[in-house]
Amino acid sequence: MRVVVTGASGFIGSQLCSHLRSLRNEVVEIDLPHDDILETGSLTRALERARPDRVFHLAARSSVSASWRDPVPTWQTNAWGTLSLLKAARAAAPSARILVVSSASVFDGARCDRPIVEARTPAPLSPYGASKLAAETVARSYGAAHGLQVVVVRPFNIIGPSQGSNFLVPSLARRIVSAARSSQDGIAVGNLRTQRDFLDVRDAVRGLIRVMELGRRGEVYNLCSGIAVPIRSLVETLLSLADRPLAYHQDHGLLRAGDAAYLVGDPGMTGSQTGWRPTIPLAITLADVLAEAAAAASQERRPGRGNVCRATVLASEHNDGTR
Repeated sequence: MRVVVTGASGFIGSQLCSHLRSLRNEVVEIDLPHDDILETGSLTRALERARPDRVFHLAARSSVSASWRDPVPTWQTNAWGTLSLLKAARAAAPSARILVVSSASVFDGARCDRPIVEARTPAPLSPYGASKLAAETVARSYGAAHGLQVVVVRPFNIIGPSQGSNFLVPSLARRIVSAARSSQDGIAVGNLRTQRDFLDVRDAVRGLIRVMELGRRGEVYNLCSGIAVPIRSLVETLLSLADRPLAYHQDHGLLRAGDAAYLVGDPGMTGSQTGWRPTIPLAITLADVLAEAAAAASQERRPGRGNVCRATVLASEHNDGTR
């Protein structure tokens, strides 16, 4: 099967491409600069060359903080870029199935105390969340108007190896490794009261493929674990994997105004319609991320050797065929 992936060099996109190739798909990676995704002609020519059966649209600006500082590029890439991709697909690959990747941030302004189902009315707070809701809207409306096979998926907090250090979990892991290898007694953290839904990127990749193949045209699907994890618990689990005991303290300078207190998804519809279920425990994912941070720190410190994390051992013992 011929598959196109936009945003192929990103955190999720790169692992999706690897997994698709392991399933013997012919994968074409499209990684245009953000401004170029608005060039429908370029996208059309790329799709004409690829002749895809499937299109995974992951290209996006994903920084919430950057969307507050300058919302225009986020809106252009996420909303207008999605329309550009759909127009190109209509012209060059009208029979292809298209998966548009949205975000749980369409609910970042919602007040929730239970897992969010797909039918809940979105309530974005950030420009990023609003741009993703716009992308969903254009995907469903344009797809319906022109007979495209479009499905939308909303990932919640995807984490795992190779994620950029500006995201929560790898940032914490780097701080823990640094503290464990120095004389520091602990690390600084931000808001510990919020609860989030974390999903391993390797489970997410399998979920994207299942939704692509079995999701209903025009529907929106959650991609999540359904488990509410307090950030305090996340921090304590990571610290328990460190080479030596470390404490943590809250730094008010790390607090972000407007953080949703609870953002957890309900994976029920996705599971019932596609058969997908997450399989990788959170502790294993955190161990793998911490091991990666430890390995990176070791390379930076060569030729000397610092402390190692027990996470390295845990990660090496885990092999579910998803790497």
